[in-house]
Amino acid sequence: MLDKIVKIVGWVVIGAAALIAILFFVKDASMLEEALATMTDMPAEMKILEVEKTADSWGALVLNASIVLFVLCAVLAVGFAIYKFVRDAIDNPKSAIKPAIAIGSIALLVIISYSLASDAIPVFLGADNFDITASISKNVETAIIGMYILVGVTVVALVYTEVSRIWR
Repeated sequence: MLDKIVKIVGWVVIGAAALIAILFFVKDASMLEEALATMTDMPAEMKILEVEKTADSWGALVLNASIVLFVLCAVLAVGFAIYKFVRDAIDNPKSAIKPAIAIGSIALLVIISYSLASDAIPVFLGADNFDITASISKNVETAIIGMYILVGVTVVALVYTEVSRIWR
């Protein structure tokens, strides 16, 4: 039953993405052509401002719809995974051990990454253009440290796998 629902949701998302792409090329592309045509006789300074304004509004449909589809798919994927985990845990409690270990490992990774992260606001060229707070800085550094740990574990696992094959 769950497989059918996932398949149907997948096809709906693909259809929505195709519909958004068609709307983009039919509606937004013609709007871009019209906006660029009106700018041909403008002075350079005004043309720059109008191009920036047009670029900001052009493709807003695709960008906003893509964000909505991404969030929807992410929520559905997590929801289906949780549902399957709970359903399997109820049907066969021993089958829930491996996913529980995986969830615990991810939680441990996040805890370690968060404890190693600093809340210092970075200083770089153009930093004043961003609204960086201490919590945003700590969250970003948590994600980066977590990625470093995962890459390191992956490299160690790859090396271990290849070396263990030599000794067999």
